[in-house]
Amino acid sequence: MGNRRGIIAGTGLSPYLVAKELKNQGKELFVLAVETGVNPDLVSLAERYETISPGEVARIIHFFQANKIKQALLVGKVSPEWLLKVEKLDFLARELLANLPARDASSVIENFIHLLRRHGIEVTDPAPFFQPFLCPPGFLTPQVPPAETLADVELAFGLAEILADLEIGQVVAVKKRVVVAVEALEGTDKMIERAAAIAGPGFSVAKVGRSRQKMAVDLPAVGPETVRRLVAGKASCLGLEAGRVAFFGREEALQIAAEAGLAVLVRERNKG
Repeated sequence: MGNRRGIIAGTGLSPYLVAKELKNQGKELFVLAVETGVNPDLVSLAERYETISPGEVARIIHFFQANKIKQALLVGKVSPEWLLKVEKLDFLARELLANLPARDASSVIENFIHLLRRHGIEVTDPAPFFQPFLCPPGFLTPQVPPAETLADVELAFGLAEILADLEIGQVVAVKKRVVVAVEALEGTDKMIERAAAIAGPGFSVAKVGRSRQKMAVDLPAVGPETVRRLVAGKASCLGLEAGRVAFFGREEALQIAAEAGLAVLVRERNKG
């Protein structure tokens, strides 16, 4: 049974990419899809595949124990909106949340990992799978934005770094050095739509990780869909933190950005 791996899959490209690599390594995959919109190609890679809601913690444990899974990975985006839907939480989910002073993503996921461990399921670090998707510093597109846009991106980076460590959000939008929008519960893509509606063309966005980012807990990521939202909103620049934000579907996303004149800048975290 040591060849079996469990995957708790959210949305985005990362669950499929991780599953494909594990399959190439000869692993048998048992997948729980936690969100609607999970990549349907995952089904073909799995020995067994089920769909659940995030609040069905007891069912998650039962699924892995019934299939003799000792190691699992958490991969992909799961909307935190389920935390507000108390009526949809099972008894283990309620127990998990009961003693948390704040129900931020890191605290909830870390407690979930501890709960799985108590039931004999070890959550493994997916970091080795994600290294190829982390970007080095520099411009990823031909466009080099003007000084005013670069100033907006720098302001967005600085604020996002603070807010990420406060567990508020990891994305900030700025236009003409005015903060337009801050990510919270709605997630990156919806925040971009909100920023576009408020600011109109020419805003810039920065997305960062936490200073003590744990990939096993929560990996910030962008992909083609994020870039499409920025292009639709006529954004000027997307900034990403080097080494802490994964860029999935990079080739496709950068082609979309370049054709639309959207600059993509990767830079390291501010020192101190």
